[in-house]
Amino acid sequence: MAAFLGIPYARAERFGRPHLLPLPRGRFDARRPGPACPQRGSIEVRLGAPLPPQSEDCLNLNLWVPLSPPPEGGFPVMVYLHGGSFTGGSGASPIYDGRALARRGVVVVTLNYRLGALGFLALPGLAKEDPDRSTGNYGLLDQIAALRWVQAHIATFGGNPKRVTLFGESAGAMSACALLTSPLARGLFARAILQSGGCDQAKSLEAGYRDAERIGRRLGCRLEDTACWKRLPVEKYLALLDRIDPLADFQKAVFKPHVDGYVLKRPPEEALAHGAGADIPLIAGANAEEFNLNLALQLVGPQSWAAFRRLAEERGVDGARAIQLYRKRFADPLAAFYAFETERVLLCPTYRAARLHRGETHAYLFAYQTTTWPFAGAFHGLDVAFVFDTLTTWPFWAVFVSAPEFAAAEPTGRLMRRYWTAFAKGTPLKAGLMPWPEYPTGWVLRFGRKSGWARDPFPARCRLFVK
Repeated sequence: MAAFLGIPYARAERFGRPHLLPLPRGRFDARRPGPACPQRGSIEVRLGAPLPPQSEDCLNLNLWVPLSPPPEGGFPVMVYLHGGSFTGGSGASPIYDGRALARRGVVVVTLNYRLGALGFLALPGLAKEDPDRSTGNYGLLDQIAALRWVQAHIATFGGNPKRVTLFGESAGAMSACALLTSPLARGLFARAILQSGGCDQAKSLEAGYRDAERIGRRLGCRLEDTACWKRLPVEKYLALLDRIDPLADFQKAVFKPHVDGYVLKRPPEEALAHGAGADIPLIAGANAEEFNLNLALQLVGPQSWAAFRRLAEERGVDGARAIQLYRKRFADPLAAFYAFETERVLLCPTYRAARLHRGETHAYLFAYQTTTWPFAGAFHGLDVAFVFDTLTTWPFWAVFVSAPEFAAAEPTGRLMRRYWTAFAKGTPLKAGLMPWPEYPTGWVLRFGRKSGWARDPFPARCRLFVK
């Protein structure tokens, strides 16, 4: 395979729409990543993983291409959207190295999109300037622009623009789920995979304006003074991300997509229920213990059932019913809260999106537990290392540092890569001798030390969060 890194796909002024760029003319050095979008860094960066230098001119992508002759029509293409809570991450992170997938006969694309306020701030003045009254979705518009770039240029790299699979993890999965329902993304991808992220992370413009007004008081910009927001130094926006609260409710996070009537016509879950994206086959799943690696909760998390109830009610959940359900499963309120957050924020919304999707859908549960960090379970993001074969890349190296641990994990990684690429190729999916059943049928595929069939976790784990 060959890698082409840091190719600019679009350019955008601050809070402006991205404008597609052609392939670079003449000689272009594609041996190193392009700039990352301005951020404080995602969790792997805070743990010491490298991040390229940052710039607002950050709309670039990376490709990994098989060097064997392409099949008729070209190789299937897998376009990956990185996670990072819509505030951090980079398509150039070493944990998203696409070579292992490319060696299985697909072209892999990773990309940057604008983050935080620069990607998801909604302002009424910006809506007035926009011909479609759109605001607050600059990050999604970047992702759509990258998909358009793929449609225009991927054949140059041996890829088939008619066989594009969009996949992502965490905020990347939430973005992919939103794009399933966006009229602007119609025809830009043919399949989708959601890893630990559903379709519930979009808010109204009214809520976005309220958040912007509150932020403006901290930054010294009135809500209507668009010029002030445009001329602020980028460091002012990044300062908004400095405080990390381990008890913060991600559902109330400020920076996320908006239902603006243009990029998103209606809330994505509602759009799925009405058949949006029904022609796009889907794989969706989550990790069994998404929140267990949030070690700060050991210090500040609920140590009593009264505290557990208070936190549940702060998150808009019936506290008495939450205690009733979780005390049946856990003796410890802190362990119960880890599971509660896993299910409320990531696991149940992902399966709910799969249930709402009107087309072909398959579901999985990632439940791999290491002996190195048994307390962490199948924590948030661990599946990424298995899909991309980056078990020995920092920070996953800290988990798979021993040869026995790595050897035990490798078969599960190979299995996941085989399923992901078979799906991208349109190959019939089998689990053993049986087809992978469509969802919901009561069964999902479970990826773990021993992979195979498992009961659908949604009925047992999501009763509190059924909408």
